[in-house]
Amino acid sequence: MLQHGRRRSAIDAANLACAALAVALGGCADEPLAATGERSVEDFESDEVGDTYRLRIRVPPDYDPGSGDAYPLIVQLDPTFAELQQYDITVGLVSQHAKRGDWPEAIVVGVDYGDPTKRERDYALPDPPDPDFEADGADRFYAMLEGELIPYLEDTYAIEPARRYLLGHSNGGVFAWYAAFRHDPAIGPPLFAGVIAADNGYDEALFTYERWHHERADDFPLSIRATRAAYNGALQKITFDAMIERVRSRAFASLELDTEVLETDHGGAVWPSYERGLEFLLGGQR
Repeated sequence: MLQHGRRRSAIDAANLACAALAVALGGCADEPLAATGERSVEDFESDEVGDTYRLRIRVPPDYDPGSGDAYPLIVQLDPTFAELQQYDITVGLVSQHAKRGDWPEAIVVGVDYGDPTKRERDYALPDPPDPDFEADGADRFYAMLEGELIPYLEDTYAIEPARRYLLGHSNGGVFAWYAAFRHDPAIGPPLFAGVIAADNGYDEALFTYERWHHERADDFPLSIRATRAAYNGALQKITFDAMIERVRSRAFASLELDTEVLETDHGGAVWPSYERGLEFLLGGQR
């Protein structure tokens, strides 16, 4: 199905190298859990970005759009990048935890590419950041999600708008933070009720978006689960701690912020980040 609807990037080369190394060292050796439900792949054409995405969609077992039931939406970035199997991991986790009654069933959508290098275009924070959010890179990708993809998904599938979640690892995690900081109370609630930002970098631009958010918002009604891998070195520890300290210092009444340092490497951070993160986001729901 075809559905119609601007650069920093010094993309984190260190993170890309770590991802490749993690695969080589078996950081992703565990196979994803068995999936339930039905899965499909379709093309989605974006006028905003001027490109076609490949959507990987999982709906729950016995899904019936006419039943009146509505489901959480989990948007997975980098679903097949670098053989990290992020989409399969997330689908397996949702399938098995929902089957046991731990979590609610959910619709999972991986936003994929025919050319994986295009993630660099979409997740890159503009340099310098544009206060009007009209630059390339993350600005345009966010506009595509907000104005094209999510409206299409909610018109097509039985999704509960108040339970949208975004999952990203590495540069996808950078974008997850960015998406959280795009919240503007003058416009409405956050696009996503919660995000998982797994083992990403923290540069000056991301701190700029945090400051802009603080300047325009007196609350932050969102859940954020942020992780880092302990084996990545001192720089990430310093910047991770600085971001968490800054966000906590804002003392937003409605913000739920949970963090974890994982005893693993970059590639090995995917599974525990998502499993514990989804427990944080979904575990109290049925």
